[in-house]
Amino acid sequence: MADKKITALTSLGTATAREDLLHVVDDPGGTPTNKKVTIGEYANALNAPTILGTSSAAVTEAAHAGRILIIPNVGAACTYTLPTPIAGMTFRFIGPTLLAAADGHSILIACGTGNSIYFTGQIMHHDTAETGQTSVVIYPDQNSNELLTMALPGMIDLTLVGVSATIWQISGFVASATTPAFAD
Repeated sequence: MADKKITALTSLGTATAREDLLHVVDDPGGTPTNKKVTIGEYANALNAPTILGTSSAAVTEAAHAGRILIIPNVGAACTYTLPTPIAGMTFRFIGPTLLAAADGHSILIACGTGNSIYFTGQIMHHDTAETGQTSVVIYPDQNSNELLTMALPGMIDLTLVGVSATIWQISGFVASATTPAFAD
């Protein structure tokens, strides 16, 4: 078997288990080293949640894609700017964490492009200020809205999926006293 190419090996297909091994080349741009990793270690490493910073910052493919992004209790309005979407690239924002009540600061998610990259889809807003606790679906204009503002959120659970190089599909919900707003 030492002389077989990887492409000539038999696939495990649906029999793949977390303890199965993968061959990886560590640091291919520097000093390449052959190493092993289990499927479980690989999945855990790529899916580990990331706690975002408390100030405005760029979200990147390398550091954040495919992960749960935990929004902290921010001390001021905070904008998280998305990268250019790639079909299938996914981000899930949850939080804010460590709150005793709805946060006193806005959270914004921006494409940051002057409307050439925008949101499609919809989100559910749960109005925490209403006696009847009403919910309503909020829609971007589906062709240019590149900014989502969530004023004083008590809870956020949003998933963004790259559909193309210009579209972020958004879904999920926001609980707050103020209706979230999409804008250009």
